[in-house]
Amino acid sequence: MYKFSVLLSLAVSAVAFAEPLEEIVVTGELHKVGQLRLANSVSVIDAELIESRNAKNLESILSLAPNVNFSSGASRGRFIQIRGIGERSQFVDPVNPSVGIIVDGIDFTGLGTGVSMLDAAQVEIFRGPQGTLYGANALAGMINIVGSRPTTDTRGRLAAGVGNYGSYDVSATVSTALSANIGWRISALKNVTDGYIENDYLGRADTNNIDESTLRNMFTFQLSEHLSVDLTSYLIDIDNGYDAFSLDNNRHTLSDQPGQDRQKGNAHALKANYSGMSFADVEGLLSYADNSTEYGYDEDWSYREICPIDSECAFWQYSTTDNYERDNTNTSLDLRLLSKPDTEGVRWAAGIYYKSQQVDLVRSYVNNDPDYDFYNPISNPLTSIYTSEHQTENLALYGQLEIPLAIRWTLITGLRAENYSADFSDDQDEVFAPEESLWGGRVALEFQANDETLFYGLVSRGYKVGGFNPDPSLETVEKTFDTETMLNYELGIKSAPLPSLTVQSALFYQQRDAIQIKQSRAYPVEGVFEFIDFLDNAPGGANYGLEAEFNWAASDNLALFGSLALLQTEFDRFENKSHVDRNPLTGVGYDMSQRDQAHAPEHQYFLAARYEFGFPLMLQFEIEGKDSFYFSESHNEQSEAYTLFNVRAEYELGNTVLALWMKNITDELTETRGFYFSHDFGNDPRKLYAPEPYTQKGDPQTFGASVAYTF
Repeated sequence: MYKFSVLLSLAVSAVAFAEPLEEIVVTGELHKVGQLRLANSVSVIDAELIESRNAKNLESILSLAPNVNFSSGASRGRFIQIRGIGERSQFVDPVNPSVGIIVDGIDFTGLGTGVSMLDAAQVEIFRGPQGTLYGANALAGMINIVGSRPTTDTRGRLAAGVGNYGSYDVSATVSTALSANIGWRISALKNVTDGYIENDYLGRADTNNIDESTLRNMFTFQLSEHLSVDLTSYLIDIDNGYDAFSLDNNRHTLSDQPGQDRQKGNAHALKANYSGMSFADVEGLLSYADNSTEYGYDEDWSYREICPIDSECAFWQYSTTDNYERDNTNTSLDLRLLSKPDTEGVRWAAGIYYKSQQVDLVRSYVNNDPDYDFYNPISNPLTSIYTSEHQTENLALYGQLEIPLAIRWTLITGLRAENYSADFSDDQDEVFAPEESLWGGRVALEFQANDETLFYGLVSRGYKVGGFNPDPSLETVEKTFDTETMLNYELGIKSAPLPSLTVQSALFYQQRDAIQIKQSRAYPVEGVFEFIDFLDNAPGGANYGLEAEFNWAASDNLALFGSLALLQTEFDRFENKSHVDRNPLTGVGYDMSQRDQAHAPEHQYFLAARYEFGFPLMLQFEIEGKDSFYFSESHNEQSEAYTLFNVRAEYELGNTVLALWMKNITDELTETRGFYFSHDFGNDPRKLYAPEPYTQKGDPQTFGASVAYTF
């Protein structure tokens, strides 16, 4: 008891002398609002924390937010799950993502590889359906990345870093006012690493490399007292390698034709705000993005002569590559009216949203040895080309009302009505033209207990549009799948019980109907097994749990912050006929009832301590962990649970900051994607294709140094 009392008194004393925390403003709502006054579960990651993580890409900060996960199967973790909901891959078929990504108002949904942290002011991660957040719709949640704005005076930043595995990065930012009414900011980043894979066959350590360049340019125009315009542009050039899976299930690969994960594109947003009317403000956002991606891999993960001609497995091997090139263009227009920021009484917003997207695919599948002539140079490769065109249009009306009910009570209602249409055709004469009307929205009740504490209850409805599977080998019943809907129930509290302490927590329950799940089968084609992926519906399921975050300036020198996530997921009445443990003789599927959903760890946590020893030295120590989770609905393999330790030290010398950092200090094994090859085939001819699991490994121990100069 005495020890507890002493600790408590020390904590209270520390709080008494700590600096008050600055209010965090969330920009991704219809009205800008403080994070602690928002009836929604949202995490905000600011520029300082992004820098302390040495984060160059979105995947590097996702573990900071509770109940956010990702899968790789690529050079980056570009497939994101929120509360256990989200895609894990894309190959041939069109995908409707569950998690939206907005960068400076530009829709980057489905293009996570190209989402850089270059000059990001903050990242806002909204959990749960987002039907009245901007015009974009998202079933599981939305990630809104807000870039830094031009300054009224001339400022700049130059930075460079080096690390193990041949890593280096250089970046530069200049911000200035070109005139009293025109601001300009430009930033550039080059990020390179050899990667963490050694290709033993080729004798190379860079086949899974990162080579990314990003340029961001922003102009702001104050055209009149009431009219302002922002113009933001991005140029993206990504030339990453992809050689991540090993037949020996380690970081040593044997592929003779390693793959690639590339993205080249440009994106632009024109945003206008007009405040000259007495009853409302007008906001318009026009965006355009044009990206070309190329994703390919060595399908056999090996070389042609892996089985010597005098070995038991001679002529059992295969040698194939699979490559996907996509041209992805999207244009969106979002127009809305918003009540004045100082409006007393009912506050409101109403908008109209239009988006047009065109995705053209060219798939090249190459069998190097259709004649099984593995022991001579390649002479007769068989190349199969598949092409498709997919155009979608979304037109939505949305709105929100905030109605004061009493002194401390507020009712919030939001509604979204959307029409979706698509046109799809491919070179197999498969044609689809679905059209559907959809609706979503939310009702929230807020109770402002005092100036520091908000309680809220929320019910929201989200949806993810249905679609089609164009592969001609599928049965008719497998050709289409239904729209998924979800009811989200949430209870939350947000509070600043002390000037130096903020906490927020949310309990949620999500009832899912017609869950869209990825299925996969393998068929023998020209002597090799070809994977056929398709989407199907499970009858239903539930996702429920808790999210909590805190930020405490414990003293003038010590800051503590962290998060905790608990998650339970399950399927309801689902017999999976593509599961590896199905009965292929009777056709009876595997009973998935009550099994966890994929990529939904039951707990995650993050805790950091930042201590300033007095000018100019700072030390930050982090602990992050994640429970095991199922990799797929097609098998029962799970990842390993893990705990990681990270550290960063900074030394400030005038305008220059020197930093040393290390991530995953204990070199803990992490896994970001997993497969299980069973029954009819495996993937290792040396073992005569015995069934076994394979996983893609996360980052090992990394360390480095950086220097940044500001002016």
